[in-house]
Amino acid sequence: MPPLTGLRVLDHGHVWAGPLLGMFLADLGAEVIKIGAPHRRSGVSIGGSQAPVGSIGGDRGSTAPDDPRAFHGLDRGKKSITIHLGDPRGRELYLRLVQQADVVLENFSPRVMPSLGLSYDDLAAVNHRIIMIALSASGATDGPWRNLVTYGPSLAALYGLKSLLGYPDDPQPREDTADLDPTAAAHAFVALLAALEFRDRTGRGQFIDLAQGEATLQRAAVPLMDWLLNNRDAGPRGNRAAALAPHGVYPADGDDQWLAIVVRSDTEWAALCALAPQLDQPQWSTMLSRLSDQDALDDAIAAWTREFEAMDLAIQLQSAGLPAFPMMDPTALLIDEDYAALSNAHIDLTAEPSAPVRGGGLFTGAPWKLERTPAALAGPIPNAGEHDDHIYGTLLGLDQTARQDLRKAGVI
Repeated sequence: MPPLTGLRVLDHGHVWAGPLLGMFLADLGAEVIKIGAPHRRSGVSIGGSQAPVGSIGGDRGSTAPDDPRAFHGLDRGKKSITIHLGDPRGRELYLRLVQQADVVLENFSPRVMPSLGLSYDDLAAVNHRIIMIALSASGATDGPWRNLVTYGPSLAALYGLKSLLGYPDDPQPREDTADLDPTAAAHAFVALLAALEFRDRTGRGQFIDLAQGEATLQRAAVPLMDWLLNNRDAGPRGNRAAALAPHGVYPADGDDQWLAIVVRSDTEWAALCALAPQLDQPQWSTMLSRLSDQDALDDAIAAWTREFEAMDLAIQLQSAGLPAFPMMDPTALLIDEDYAALSNAHIDLTAEPSAPVRGGGLFTGAPWKLERTPAALAGPIPNAGEHDDHIYGTLLGLDQTARQDLRKAGVI
Protein backbone atom coordinates (compact mmCIF):
# COMPACT_ATOMS: atom_id res chain seq x y z
CA MET A 1 0.00 0.00 0.00
CA PRO A 2 1.45 3.42 -0.93
CA PRO A 3 2.57 5.47 2.09
CA LEU A 4 0.11 8.36 1.73
CA THR A 5 -3.00 6.21 1.38
CA GLY A 6 -5.89 7.84 3.24
CA LEU A 7 -4.65 11.41 2.76
CA ARG A 8 -7.17 13.69 1.01
CA VAL A 9 -5.80 16.68 -0.91
CA LEU A 10 -7.58 19.60 -2.57
CA ASP A 11 -5.34 20.58 -5.48
CA HIS A 12 -5.56 24.11 -6.94
CA GLY A 13 -2.29 23.71 -8.81
CA HIS A 14 -1.84 25.33 -12.17
CA VAL A 15 0.93 25.26 -14.79
CA TRP A 16 3.71 23.13 -13.25
CA ALA A 17 4.80 23.59 -9.62
CA GLY A 18 1.41 23.02 -7.97
CA PRO A 19 0.22 20.20 -10.25
CA LEU A 20 3.58 18.44 -9.90
CA LEU A 21 3.29 18.50 -6.10
CA GLY A 22 -0.21 17.03 -6.44
CA MET A 23 1.16 14.38 -8.80
CA PHE A 24 3.79 13.37 -6.25
CA LEU A 25 1.05 12.96 -3.63
CA ALA A 26 -1.24 10.99 -5.95
CA ASP A 27 1.58 8.64 -6.98
CA LEU A 28 2.22 7.95 -3.30
CA GLY A 29 -1.38 7.02 -2.60
CA ALA A 30 -3.16 10.23 -1.62
CA GLU A 31 -6.65 10.97 -2.89
CA VAL A 32 -5.99 14.16 -4.82
CA ILE A 33 -9.06 16.15 -5.91
CA LYS A 34 -8.29 18.63 -8.67
CA ILE A 35 -10.28 21.85 -8.26
CA GLY A 36 -11.35 23.51 -11.49
CA ALA A 37 -13.77 26.23 -12.53
CA PRO A 38 -16.99 25.30 -14.36
CA HIS A 39 -16.95 28.43 -16.51
CA ARG A 40 -13.40 28.35 -17.88
CA ARG A 41 -10.53 26.02 -18.51
CA SER A 42 -8.11 25.84 -15.63
CA GLY A 43 -5.33 23.67 -14.37
CA VAL A 44 -2.17 22.79 -16.27
CA SER A 45 -1.61 25.23 -19.07
CA ILE A 46 1.56 23.65 -20.41
CA GLY A 47 0.76 21.62 -23.49
CA GLY A 48 -2.12 21.87 -25.87
CA SER A 49 -1.90 22.33 -29.62
CA GLN A 50 0.69 25.10 -29.48
CA ALA A 51 3.20 23.49 -27.14
CA PRO A 52 3.06 19.74 -26.60
CA VAL A 53 5.46 18.96 -23.77
CA GLY A 54 6.51 15.35 -24.06
CA SER A 55 9.34 15.81 -21.56
CA ILE A 56 6.85 16.58 -18.80
CA GLY A 57 3.92 14.34 -19.42
CA GLY A 58 4.53 11.90 -22.24
CA ASP A 59 4.01 11.85 -25.97
CA ARG A 60 0.47 13.09 -26.51
CA GLY A 61 1.03 14.59 -29.90
CA SER A 62 -0.82 17.78 -30.82
CA THR A 63 -3.88 18.35 -28.64
CA ALA A 64 -6.50 21.05 -28.62
CA PRO A 65 -6.41 23.50 -25.69
CA ASP A 66 -9.64 22.09 -24.25
CA ASP A 67 -8.55 18.47 -24.65
CA PRO A 68 -7.94 16.90 -21.23
CA ARG A 69 -4.83 15.27 -22.65
CA ALA A 70 -3.25 18.73 -22.66
CA PHE A 71 -2.90 18.21 -18.92
CA HIS A 72 -0.29 15.57 -19.80
CA GLY A 73 0.87 13.44 -16.91
CA LEU A 74 0.71 16.04 -14.17
CA ASP A 75 -2.92 15.31 -13.28
CA ARG A 76 -2.72 11.55 -13.62
CA GLY A 77 -4.42 9.57 -10.89
CA LYS A 78 -6.35 12.59 -9.62
CA LYS A 79 -10.07 13.16 -9.32
CA SER A 80 -11.54 16.25 -10.92
CA ILE A 81 -14.37 18.49 -9.78
CA THR A 82 -15.58 21.89 -10.92
CA ILE A 83 -16.71 24.57 -8.52
CA HIS A 84 -17.28 28.32 -8.77
CA LEU A 85 -15.43 29.63 -5.73
CA GLY A 86 -16.54 33.20 -6.42
CA ASP A 87 -20.16 32.21 -5.80
CA PRO A 88 -21.21 32.06 -2.11
CA ARG A 89 -22.83 28.68 -2.74
CA GLY A 90 -19.58 27.40 -4.25
CA ARG A 91 -17.58 28.72 -1.30
CA GLU A 92 -19.93 27.01 1.14
CA LEU A 93 -19.56 23.70 -0.73
CA TYR A 94 -15.81 24.11 -0.78
CA LEU A 95 -15.61 24.67 2.97
CA ARG A 96 -17.60 21.49 3.45
CA LEU A 97 -14.89 19.72 1.42
CA VAL A 98 -12.20 21.33 3.56
CA GLN A 99 -13.86 19.83 6.63
CA GLN A 100 -13.12 16.38 5.20
CA ALA A 101 -9.70 17.15 3.71
CA ASP A 102 -6.15 16.97 5.04
CA VAL A 103 -4.27 19.27 2.67
CA VAL A 104 -4.99 22.25 0.44
CA LEU A 105 -2.30 23.14 -2.08
CA GLU A 106 -2.10 26.13 -4.40
CA ASN A 107 0.47 28.13 -6.34
CA PHE A 108 -1.42 31.37 -6.98
CA SER A 109 -0.15 34.76 -5.91
CA PRO A 110 -0.80 35.35 -2.17
CA ARG A 111 -3.80 37.58 -2.84
CA VAL A 112 -5.96 34.98 -4.63
CA MET A 113 -7.20 32.63 -1.91
CA PRO A 114 -7.79 35.40 0.69
CA SER A 115 -9.74 37.36 -1.94
CA LEU A 116 -12.11 34.40 -2.18
CA GLY A 117 -12.48 34.25 1.60
CA LEU A 118 -10.38 31.09 1.62
CA SER A 119 -7.24 32.10 3.48
CA TYR A 120 -5.59 29.65 5.84
CA ASP A 121 -7.43 31.24 8.77
CA ASP A 122 -10.74 30.72 6.95
CA LEU A 123 -9.91 27.08 6.29
CA ALA A 124 -8.61 26.43 9.81
CA ALA A 125 -11.83 27.86 11.24
CA VAL A 126 -13.72 24.86 9.82
CA ASN A 127 -10.92 22.29 10.14
CA HIS A 128 -8.12 22.94 12.64
CA ARG A 129 -6.20 19.94 11.25
CA ILE A 130 -5.98 21.31 7.71
CA ILE A 131 -2.53 21.87 6.22
CA MET A 132 -2.38 24.57 3.57
CA ILE A 133 0.70 24.84 1.39
CA ALA A 134 1.15 27.84 -0.90
CA LEU A 135 3.86 28.02 -3.57
CA SER A 136 3.87 31.64 -4.70
CA ALA A 137 6.72 33.34 -6.52
CA SER A 138 8.21 35.23 -3.58
CA GLY A 139 6.15 34.18 -0.59
CA ALA A 140 3.31 35.80 1.34
CA THR A 141 5.45 37.84 3.73
CA ASP A 142 4.70 41.56 3.42
CA GLY A 143 7.15 43.18 1.04
CA PRO A 144 7.46 44.74 -2.41
CA TRP A 145 7.51 41.38 -4.22
CA ARG A 146 4.62 39.83 -2.32
CA ASN A 147 1.98 39.98 -5.05
CA LEU A 148 4.22 39.51 -8.07
CA VAL A 149 2.82 37.13 -10.67
CA THR A 150 5.59 35.30 -12.51
CA TYR A 151 6.20 32.45 -14.89
CA GLY A 152 9.19 30.12 -14.64
CA PRO A 153 11.61 32.06 -16.87
CA SER A 154 10.71 35.46 -15.40
CA LEU A 155 11.01 34.10 -11.86
CA ALA A 156 14.51 32.78 -12.62
CA ALA A 157 15.46 36.23 -13.89
CA LEU A 158 13.96 37.91 -10.82
CA TYR A 159 16.24 35.92 -8.53
CA GLY A 160 19.35 36.41 -10.66
CA LEU A 161 19.65 32.85 -11.89
CA LYS A 162 19.65 33.95 -15.52
CA SER A 163 22.96 35.74 -14.94
CA LEU A 164 24.62 32.34 -14.47
CA LEU A 165 23.39 30.84 -17.76
CA GLY A 166 25.44 30.78 -20.93
CA TYR A 167 29.10 30.83 -21.87
CA PRO A 168 31.84 33.24 -20.76
CA ASP A 169 32.09 36.36 -22.94
CA ASP A 170 28.93 35.35 -24.83
CA PRO A 171 26.62 38.39 -25.06
CA GLN A 172 23.59 36.31 -26.04
CA PRO A 173 21.30 35.44 -23.12
CA ARG A 174 20.63 31.74 -22.72
CA GLU A 175 17.37 30.07 -21.74
CA ASP A 176 16.81 26.87 -19.82
CA THR A 177 13.86 24.82 -18.64
CA ALA A 178 11.77 26.63 -16.05
CA ASP A 179 13.13 24.30 -13.40
CA LEU A 180 12.23 26.51 -10.46
CA ASP A 181 8.82 24.81 -10.66
CA PRO A 182 9.93 21.22 -10.05
CA THR A 183 12.54 22.38 -7.53
CA ALA A 184 9.86 24.20 -5.54
CA ALA A 185 7.49 21.23 -5.81
CA ALA A 186 10.12 18.90 -4.33
CA HIS A 187 10.86 21.32 -1.47
CA ALA A 188 7.12 21.65 -0.84
CA PHE A 189 6.73 17.88 -0.73
CA VAL A 190 9.33 17.54 2.03
CA ALA A 191 7.82 20.48 3.95
CA LEU A 192 4.40 18.84 3.73
CA LEU A 193 5.75 15.57 5.14
CA ALA A 194 7.15 17.52 8.08
CA ALA A 195 3.77 19.21 8.62
CA LEU A 196 2.03 15.83 8.56
CA GLU A 197 4.44 14.51 11.17
CA PHE A 198 3.79 17.62 13.28
CA ARG A 199 0.05 17.08 12.98
CA ASP A 200 0.40 13.46 14.06
CA ARG A 201 2.08 14.67 17.26
CA THR A 202 -0.05 17.73 18.02
CA GLY A 203 -3.34 17.31 16.19
CA ARG A 204 -2.88 20.73 14.57
CA GLY A 205 -2.43 21.71 10.97
CA GLN A 206 -0.44 24.70 9.75
CA PHE A 207 0.21 27.08 6.89
CA ILE A 208 3.31 26.43 4.77
CA ASP A 209 4.38 29.56 2.89
CA LEU A 210 6.96 28.49 0.30
CA ALA A 211 8.56 31.10 -1.95
CA GLN A 212 9.54 29.34 -5.17
CA GLY A 213 12.41 31.72 -5.85
CA GLU A 214 13.92 31.37 -2.39
CA ALA A 215 13.60 27.58 -2.45
CA THR A 216 15.69 27.54 -5.61
CA LEU A 217 18.45 29.88 -4.40
CA GLN A 218 20.19 26.94 -2.70
CA ARG A 219 21.22 25.87 -6.19
CA ALA A 220 23.16 29.11 -6.56
CA ALA A 221 24.65 29.17 -3.06
CA VAL A 222 28.29 29.46 -4.16
CA PRO A 223 27.91 32.42 -6.56
CA LEU A 224 25.47 34.08 -4.16
CA MET A 225 27.91 33.93 -1.24
CA ASP A 226 30.76 34.99 -3.53
CA TRP A 227 28.79 38.13 -4.33
CA LEU A 228 27.77 38.83 -0.74
CA LEU A 229 31.24 38.23 0.75
CA ASN A 230 33.56 39.27 -2.07
CA ASN A 231 31.39 41.52 -4.26
CA ARG A 232 32.39 39.25 -7.13
CA ASP A 233 29.96 38.50 -9.95
CA ALA A 234 30.34 34.86 -11.00
CA GLY A 235 28.71 35.35 -14.37
CA PRO A 236 28.08 32.51 -16.81
CA ARG A 237 30.57 29.64 -16.81
CA GLY A 238 29.22 27.48 -19.58
CA ASN A 239 29.84 23.86 -18.60
CA ARG A 240 32.78 24.64 -16.33
CA ALA A 241 32.94 24.38 -12.54
CA ALA A 242 34.71 26.73 -10.16
CA ALA A 243 37.12 24.17 -8.66
CA LEU A 244 37.22 21.24 -11.10
CA ALA A 245 39.07 20.90 -14.40
CA PRO A 246 38.44 19.44 -16.84
CA HIS A 247 34.71 19.81 -16.38
CA GLY A 248 32.86 20.04 -19.67
CA VAL A 249 30.94 18.59 -22.58
CA TYR A 250 33.14 17.43 -25.44
CA PRO A 251 32.48 16.44 -29.07
CA ALA A 252 32.41 12.78 -30.09
CA ASP A 253 32.47 11.05 -33.45
CA GLY A 254 29.38 11.77 -35.54
CA ASP A 255 27.04 14.66 -36.14
CA ASP A 256 26.16 16.59 -32.96
CA GLN A 257 27.41 13.84 -30.65
CA TRP A 258 28.77 14.85 -27.23
CA LEU A 259 29.78 13.46 -23.88
CA ALA A 260 30.30 15.00 -20.46
CA ILE A 261 33.60 14.39 -18.64
CA VAL A 262 34.59 15.50 -15.15
CA VAL A 263 37.93 15.13 -13.36
CA ARG A 264 37.71 15.65 -9.60
CA SER A 265 41.28 14.98 -8.47
CA ASP A 266 44.85 14.51 -9.65
CA THR A 267 44.35 10.75 -9.27
CA GLU A 268 41.46 10.88 -11.75
CA TRP A 269 43.58 13.06 -14.03
CA ALA A 270 46.25 10.35 -14.06
CA ALA A 271 43.56 7.82 -14.99
CA LEU A 272 42.45 10.01 -17.89
CA CYS A 273 46.04 10.43 -19.07
CA ALA A 274 46.45 6.65 -19.06
CA LEU A 275 43.70 6.50 -21.70
CA ALA A 276 44.91 9.62 -23.54
CA PRO A 277 48.72 9.88 -23.09
CA GLN A 278 48.87 13.06 -25.18
CA LEU A 279 47.16 14.88 -22.29
CA ASP A 280 49.95 14.01 -19.86
CA GLN A 281 51.68 17.39 -19.97
CA PRO A 282 53.61 19.07 -17.12
CA GLN A 283 51.52 22.26 -17.35
CA TRP A 284 48.38 20.28 -16.48
CA SER A 285 49.75 18.08 -13.69
CA THR A 286 47.78 19.74 -10.85
CA MET A 287 44.20 20.87 -10.44
CA LEU A 288 45.33 24.47 -9.97
CA SER A 289 47.36 24.44 -13.17
CA ARG A 290 44.49 22.88 -15.11
CA LEU A 291 42.07 25.49 -13.79
CA SER A 292 44.39 28.27 -14.99
CA ASP A 293 44.66 26.85 -18.53
CA GLN A 294 41.18 25.57 -19.32
CA ASP A 295 40.89 26.85 -22.88
CA ALA A 296 43.94 24.91 -24.08
CA LEU A 297 43.00 21.93 -21.91
CA ASP A 298 39.49 21.72 -23.36
CA ASP A 299 40.83 22.02 -26.92
CA ALA A 300 43.22 19.11 -26.31
CA ILE A 301 40.52 16.92 -24.78
CA ALA A 302 38.11 17.74 -27.62
CA ALA A 303 40.72 16.73 -30.22
CA TRP A 304 40.96 13.35 -28.46
CA THR A 305 37.25 12.69 -27.87
CA ARG A 306 36.34 13.41 -31.51
CA GLU A 307 37.86 10.08 -32.47
CA PHE A 308 35.45 7.99 -30.37
CA GLU A 309 31.80 7.05 -30.32
CA ALA A 310 30.29 8.81 -27.31
CA MET A 311 28.90 5.79 -25.45
CA ASP A 312 31.97 3.64 -26.08
CA LEU A 313 34.27 6.33 -24.70
CA ALA A 314 31.98 6.99 -21.75
CA ILE A 315 32.13 3.30 -20.81
CA GLN A 316 35.94 3.35 -21.02
CA LEU A 317 36.11 6.41 -18.81
CA GLN A 318 33.64 4.98 -16.30
CA SER A 319 35.68 1.76 -16.13
CA ALA A 320 38.69 3.89 -15.21
CA GLY A 321 36.73 5.53 -12.38
CA LEU A 322 35.92 8.81 -14.17
CA PRO A 323 32.47 10.45 -14.26
CA ALA A 324 31.42 10.44 -17.92
CA PHE A 325 28.23 9.98 -19.90
CA PRO A 326 27.04 10.80 -23.42
CA MET A 327 24.52 13.50 -24.14
CA MET A 328 21.32 11.79 -25.35
CA ASP A 329 18.48 12.84 -27.58
CA PRO A 330 15.03 11.48 -26.68
CA THR A 331 15.32 8.45 -28.98
CA ALA A 332 18.66 7.38 -27.52
CA LEU A 333 17.39 7.91 -24.00
CA LEU A 334 14.35 5.72 -24.52
CA ILE A 335 16.44 2.74 -25.65
CA ASP A 336 19.20 3.20 -23.07
CA GLU A 337 19.58 0.18 -20.76
CA ASP A 338 20.27 2.28 -17.65
CA TYR A 339 17.20 4.42 -18.26
CA ALA A 340 15.02 1.38 -18.91
CA ALA A 341 16.16 -0.17 -15.64
CA LEU A 342 15.08 2.93 -13.71
CA SER A 343 11.81 3.54 -15.51
CA ASN A 344 8.55 2.03 -14.32
CA ALA A 345 6.39 4.68 -15.90
CA HIS A 346 4.91 2.87 -18.90
CA ILE A 347 1.15 3.30 -18.68
CA ASP A 348 -1.72 4.38 -20.88
CA LEU A 349 -3.06 7.60 -19.32
CA THR A 350 -5.62 8.23 -22.03
CA ALA A 351 -8.50 10.37 -20.83
CA GLU A 352 -10.92 8.65 -23.20
CA PRO A 353 -10.73 5.35 -25.11
CA SER A 354 -11.34 7.26 -28.34
CA ALA A 355 -8.17 9.31 -27.85
CA PRO A 356 -5.27 6.86 -27.54
CA VAL A 357 -1.79 7.95 -26.61
CA ARG A 358 0.26 8.21 -29.76
CA GLY A 359 2.82 5.43 -29.89
CA GLY A 360 2.12 4.26 -26.35
CA GLY A 361 2.69 6.15 -23.12
CA LEU A 362 5.93 6.96 -21.37
CA PHE A 363 5.51 9.28 -18.42
CA THR A 364 7.65 10.79 -15.72
CA GLY A 365 7.94 8.32 -12.86
CA ALA A 366 8.07 9.00 -9.15
CA PRO A 367 11.47 10.35 -8.03
CA TRP A 368 11.35 8.32 -4.81
CA LYS A 369 11.90 4.57 -5.03
CA LEU A 370 10.46 3.01 -1.88
CA GLU A 371 11.01 -0.71 -1.44
CA ARG A 372 8.18 -1.48 0.97
CA THR A 373 5.62 1.11 -0.08
CA PRO A 374 6.40 1.92 -3.71
CA ALA A 375 4.81 4.75 -5.61
CA ALA A 376 2.56 3.85 -8.51
CA LEU A 377 0.77 5.58 -11.36
CA ALA A 378 -2.70 5.35 -9.92
CA GLY A 379 -4.89 6.10 -12.92
CA PRO A 380 -5.63 8.19 -15.98
CA ILE A 381 -5.90 11.91 -16.46
CA PRO A 382 -9.42 12.96 -15.46
CA ASN A 383 -11.78 14.91 -17.64
CA ALA A 384 -12.80 18.24 -16.12
CA GLY A 385 -15.59 17.65 -13.59
CA GLU A 386 -15.50 13.90 -14.12
CA HIS A 387 -15.91 13.20 -10.41
CA ASP A 388 -18.51 15.85 -9.57
CA ASP A 389 -21.23 13.29 -8.88
CA HIS A 390 -18.97 11.15 -6.73
CA ILE A 391 -17.56 14.00 -4.64
CA TYR A 392 -20.72 16.06 -4.28
CA GLY A 393 -23.02 13.07 -4.07
CA THR A 394 -21.13 10.45 -2.09
CA LEU A 395 -18.78 12.64 -0.06
CA LEU A 396 -21.04 15.65 0.60
CA GLY A 397 -24.40 13.89 0.35
CA LEU A 398 -26.06 16.13 -2.25
CA ASP A 399 -28.84 14.32 -4.08
CA GLN A 400 -29.21 14.39 -7.85
CA THR A 401 -31.76 17.22 -7.81
CA ALA A 402 -29.48 19.43 -5.71
CA ARG A 403 -26.53 18.73 -7.97
CA GLN A 404 -28.55 19.50 -11.08
CA ASP A 405 -29.71 22.80 -9.61
CA LEU A 406 -26.09 23.75 -8.88
CA ARG A 407 -25.12 22.89 -12.44
CA LYS A 408 -27.89 25.03 -13.87
CA ALA A 409 -26.74 27.89 -11.68
CA GLY A 410 -23.13 27.50 -12.85
CA VAL A 411 -21.88 26.69 -9.33
CA ILE A 412 -20.51 23.28 -10.33
